[in-house]
Amino acid sequence: MHQKAAKRVVVTGLGMATALGLEVMGNWEKALAGVSGVDRIDKTMLAGAASSPVAAVAAINEMSWGRIAEAFPEEAASLDERRTMFALWAAKEALSDARLINSDLRRERFGAVIAAGLGVNRLEDIARWHRDGKFNLSGFSKEYHHSSGDSIIRNNSHRAAAAIAARFSIFGPNATITTACASATQAIGTAFRMIQNGEADVIATGGADSMINPIGLVFFVLLQAACTGSENVTQLCRPFDRKRSGLVMGEGAGIVILEDYGHAKERGAKIYAEVAGYASSMDAYQVTAPIPDGSGAEAAMRSALIDSGLGTDSIDYINAHGTSTKLNDEAETAAIIRVFKERALDVAISSSKSMIGHLLAASGGPEFIFTVLSVVNDEIHPTINLTHPDPKCGLDYVPLVKRRKTVRAAISNSFGFGGQNASIIVKKISD
Repeated sequence: MHQKAAKRVVVTGLGMATALGLEVMGNWEKALAGVSGVDRIDKTMLAGAASSPVAAVAAINEMSWGRIAEAFPEEAASLDERRTMFALWAAKEALSDARLINSDLRRERFGAVIAAGLGVNRLEDIARWHRDGKFNLSGFSKEYHHSSGDSIIRNNSHRAAAAIAARFSIFGPNATITTACASATQAIGTAFRMIQNGEADVIATGGADSMINPIGLVFFVLLQAACTGSENVTQLCRPFDRKRSGLVMGEGAGIVILEDYGHAKERGAKIYAEVAGYASSMDAYQVTAPIPDGSGAEAAMRSALIDSGLGTDSIDYINAHGTSTKLNDEAETAAIIRVFKERALDVAISSSKSMIGHLLAASGGPEFIFTVLSVVNDEIHPTINLTHPDPKCGLDYVPLVKRRKTVRAAISNSFGFGGQNASIIVKKISD
């Protein structure tokens, strides 16, 4: 029995929503210019913002939210959940970019693999059924529909994938990935494998998340992972900088269209780049910290390279996970050195989180898009706020200003709490 050759997989559509805006090219131009999307917490968004230990986030502003709600009025009225609305917007943009809105595509060969984070826990929902130190189970069972519209009580993690499928008539494979901060990259990698194996012709994939709420923010403070500074808020996220003090929360979505190369060529699709390889790994070390020597992240990058058939000498850029936390940035640096050895200093590296914040489960979506655009345009966005280089992070992080450089192939890294690691490789398309 002969094994079928793996199909080639290409990127044919891009869509995103971040604190930098709702259009892909607008995000890209601002990223190249080193514009920060981080700002002080809006009191209208977060009750009790004045007393929050976290002073700044990279949130999607009210005007952008209005545009999203206007584009999906029915869903806005019924869902009332930012995460899913971001996913719908980014999916619409990606499908439009790929010219697949209202297409005659075989919908049973069209799938959706979407990463989503945990639902929102509202303090008022917890308090509603908690009396005299006990939880009122009977009252909850009768009145749970009175919980907040965006509450985890009413929104399972698969809601974004289901809403995209329903809105855009996607009848093929459907899956949700929830693996902390590696989720979106693992979703894209899963979609890549499904098309390689012939399970679908086209898949909308990426991630969406929003945890800008009291419990979400305090959770990362308790883990000692969040930045609690309050001065010069646009400069708080400082990946690989000696003065970095923790992640800055972001929100939004990044969705891409992956497609079988032959299918894309047949319909005359615009092709951005080719997905060359993917791998994931597990630290199996500690829930709240990466293994210090970076061996888990190393395994993901090394295996992705093997999967792609490329050598380290073919990689010109790495879009780093780069969270601006003490432990992660050092571990990722160590992993890159272990993989690239003497060539590590020749690879350009930058962190998108320095501008758009940490989108948690969604982070790999916009970062994958920026990686694709670097391969397409031979430009690399900077890591902003990197003014005090950490000697423990002594690689080329493209500090402060963008760089023109030929990018034949690039890696996008995502490393999550619990030790989840994922790396995906994109290369220039060739016939």
